[in-house]
Amino acid sequence: MDEELIKKLKADIKELKERLIAIEIEQRRIREDILSGSAKERMQKRILDYPKANIEDKKEKIHNQIKIEI
Repeated sequence: MDEELIKKLKADIKELKERLIAIEIEQRRIREDILSGSAKERMQKRILDYPKANIEDKKEKIHNQIKIEI
């Protein structure tokens, strides 16, 4: 049982690290956009560059992973 818990914790930590890296990358891109002086246009272009199916998959994955409790 302890080994299963450790494996689950390792998987959770790995997933969190991947998310943190993705957030840091996006944060860096947003900073670059803001500093460029044309943030809105650059952000829109970047969003449009992503394949639509990929965006929908990401939205669904995020929706399934995020749990909001009131």
